[in-house]
Amino acid sequence: MKKIKVLMIGSDNTVKGGITSVIVQLLKYDWSKKNIEMRFLPTYKSGNSIKKIMYFCKAYFKFLWLMVTYNPDLLHIHMSHNGSFYRKYIIHKTCKLFGKKDIIHLHGSEFKVFYDRGNESRKKRIRNLLKNCNAVFVLGEKWNENIKKIQPCTKTIVLYNAVALPDVLCNMESKKINILFLGVLVERKGVKDLLNAILQLKKIGILDNYNVKFKIGGTGPEEERLKNFVNENKLTEYVEFLGWVTGDSKIKLLQNSQIFVLPSYNEGLPIAILEAISYGLPVISTRVGSINEAVIENYNGHLIEAGDITNLVNCLSKIITNQEIRSTFGKNSRKLAEEKFDENEYYRLISKYYFDIYNV
Repeated sequence: MKKIKVLMIGSDNTVKGGITSVIVQLLKYDWSKKNIEMRFLPTYKSGNSIKKIMYFCKAYFKFLWLMVTYNPDLLHIHMSHNGSFYRKYIIHKTCKLFGKKDIIHLHGSEFKVFYDRGNESRKKRIRNLLKNCNAVFVLGEKWNENIKKIQPCTKTIVLYNAVALPDVLCNMESKKINILFLGVLVERKGVKDLLNAILQLKKIGILDNYNVKFKIGGTGPEEERLKNFVNENKLTEYVEFLGWVTGDSKIKLLQNSQIFVLPSYNEGLPIAILEAISYGLPVISTRVGSINEAVIENYNGHLIEAGDITNLVNCLSKIITNQEIRSTFGKNSRKLAEEKFDENEYYRLISKYYFDIYNV
């Protein structure tokens, strides 16, 4: 079998969020076992607008150099919305000028909103990219439908995010109930809704009666506002802000939690939820993106409509007050992770798609 060379394009590993988690996961794998040579070029780094532009310009010249010297067979391009789309559109068009094949790895969240709210020029560019790239990795069936509505002839491939399956799971026997949120603290993650739900749970006595603590793992532009809400409403006894959590600290946090919650307004297929179910945690989340493929109503958790604080309170109450439900949902979460989101199968599929697309 011929060895193929892949150039992956994405964000620098200092950028916080799910896309970086996916990129780090892909780069840690030994692709030589699959007869693939992998190189990575970051084209985005956090900073002010001028720094972002300068970083991309430098990366673009390096990209041109790699197209000549490395001469990749295939490009694997991670893309989201806003500036990410425009950067990757330039990379895609240049890739085609070199006569190379490319895969767009679309990290959903607000991409459809980005398209729907765009002017005709933006919409035309999006449709053009979707039509002319060699394949688009989408994170689930819902995103497959969304992309097909934008550009029906897009060559989509449903590729679920995946996680390594840990050997040590969460502790469901704990008398304390830790409820975990992991993510960037931005408005679309719905953390303000979660805090309002916590306030209601406090008023009806559930937090004290069941020894409940909410752990918020993440940083972002909403952090100060969220902390002020907690202080103003005297919730500091029940809510702990942990900052950005990685590595062994994240592992311990997942092992010591009993419920995971993510009340987002827009998502693709969040790595945070996949991590949670891999540790055997019940999940409460929203019916957005492809979350319903990792959280099945009344099987391993509950799904609510984004912004429905009343139902969020009800779902939290059900799982907090019933250890049998927590245990059953937790076992089902782990089973689902094993059946559908194991990273070993993920690597096998990606390598297969690389060769399939290269050989077309």
